[in-house]
Amino acid sequence: MARRREPAPSPRSEGGGDEGGELFRARVAVRLTAGVNDPQGLTVRGSLHELGFAEVREVRIGKLIGIDLRAASAADAAVRVTAMCEQLLVNPVIESYAVEQLDAAPPDARNAP
Repeated sequence: MARRREPAPSPRSEGGGDEGGELFRARVAVRLTAGVNDPQGLTVRGSLHELGFAEVREVRIGKLIGIDLRAASAADAAVRVTAMCEQLLVNPVIESYAVEQLDAAPPDARNAP
């Protein structure tokens, strides 16, 4: 039975949005769970074999999501990124995710819209 996704509190009610807080940059890796067929990975593996890379046994294709967000603290940013993943960015039936990086955004990102 699929897990029901609860709606996230409004970013405005959590102090989110652009009006304050520190800017953070998150990197989320999304992968297919074990046992889920990966036709794109199979195609890439076949192409690698055709190019002479016979040592390749398996290729799994995932996605890397970059998110810039404002939050009061790194802990608050982590909570919000996790909520984003669980409510929209990841299909829990076939995918898993890991927040691989959550740091203060670099100075050049602070002036971006």
